[in-house]
Amino acid sequence: MGYRSYLYLRKTGRNLYLFEANNSLPFFWIALIDKTILKKYFQDWQSSLADQEIGNQQNFEQFSELNPNSITISEQALDMNSSKSRIFLQKHFPEAIPLFDDFITYVKAQFETDDKLEIDITQLSAFYNSLNNFYTIIDNELNAIEADNPIDIKFLVIEDLIGQGTGFAMSENNEFSSFLSYQKELNNRKTAVIVEKQKFNKKSLTIAIILFLLCPVFSIIAYKMYKDEGLTAMIALIGILNLGFYCFSIWSLNKEINNLLKKRN
Repeated sequence: MGYRSYLYLRKTGRNLYLFEANNSLPFFWIALIDKTILKKYFQDWQSSLADQEIGNQQNFEQFSELNPNSITISEQALDMNSSKSRIFLQKHFPEAIPLFDDFITYVKAQFETDDKLEIDITQLSAFYNSLNNFYTIIDNELNAIEADNPIDIKFLVIEDLIGQGTGFAMSENNEFSSFLSYQKELNNRKTAVIVEKQKFNKKSLTIAIILFLLCPVFSIIAYKMYKDEGLTAMIALIGILNLGFYCFSIWSLNKEINNLLKKRN
């Protein structure tokens, strides 16, 4: 299952879930907030946890009802922070721009009067050792954007702009799922997964070589046993197994050598 996070629009009587992520906070979501929003959220949440610890259950429940474990982003903050983040992406990760632009355009189009955009981190925050640890990690990401330092960016993975960029479009969000930029990156993501599974593995190549070199040894042993005892069930089994090892080692050698050649190319 993993730890889920959600991006959705909220107001009284209406929750519209747009995107979800698993075991991560997509970078495009982080690009919508700033240090002021982040600091206020964590200060408020820490205050509510303090109320719970000292037994002030009424204050804790009141805060939790009005402010679920989500980071709230106004439409004005969305405009300002997305513009700033776009400049950063355009400079350092231009390949992310088409999907980012469609993502922002789509989210803005879903706003209705009094809507607030929220990032639900209820499950994801539990993945970290403490709330302070989670705060520091997100704050470092925002610092990297403000300092124009792409090296310190940890949440953006260009090879997976779905899982680490937009998040996955929710089932009720069929409109964004049909965007060409989303479909393109979804296909790229599937291709990347396939390539990853086929990458060169030095350990597998070593094992294949050892098996291939051992096969003649077992062939000689089986032949000597056949000369001494004739054909028996045991000798037949050894012969069949040896033939299987020959086939497997040759197939493995061929696969890993091809992967090595692709890697060098």
